[in-house]
Amino acid sequence: MTMKLHYSPASPFVRKVWLAVEELGLQDRVERVPTNPMKRDDMADSPNPLRKVPCLIAEDGQVLYDSPVIIEYLDSEHGGNRLIPRSGPERWKALRLQALADGMMDAAVLAMIERMRKPERQSAGWIAHNRSVVERGLASLDAEAGALKEEATVGTLTVAVALELLAIHLPDLDWRAEHAALADWFDAFTRRPSLIATRLVTPGEVA
Repeated sequence: MTMKLHYSPASPFVRKVWLAVEELGLQDRVERVPTNPMKRDDMADSPNPLRKVPCLIAEDGQVLYDSPVIIEYLDSEHGGNRLIPRSGPERWKALRLQALADGMMDAAVLAMIERMRKPERQSAGWIAHNRSVVERGLASLDAEAGALKEEATVGTLTVAVALELLAIHLPDLDWRAEHAALADWFDAFTRRPSLIATRLVTPGEVA
């Protein structure tokens, strides 16, 4: 029995999971099930009670969500703790980076959603708040860019996805201009085959 991943190509959190699949060499063991969160029929059949993607149906039938849980399952059950170190400082660093980058992505998506509202109904304060969350995250990442490794962990993969997402959801934020060290790490890290093989699409590209 193969695992089944309910996914949308526009979701950065889905991309995190598929990067883990690529890094762990599990492509032939995971069937992708297209699931558009904007289509009621798709979500009505979702095994995730939160009606969100990503959602993984494991080989034993258990349903797992969201991205941190799915990646930990894939790594511990099928990867031998390759993406999430088993213990020690490197484990906590990987999980901390994941949490930071996840928070940045949440804020970028919230800012994008607010900008999709009619201009007269947009909250400039809400957009500014979420943008400031992203900017603080960028400053923190830039400060430790010299210590970021080119080794793939759940942390570095999530950071790479978050930085690429900013070009889609906050295109006016030129993060490279003020964070050269982080940009250098990103350019080197995104040469990995897994990142080249995957890409985010804009919400408008999703059928």
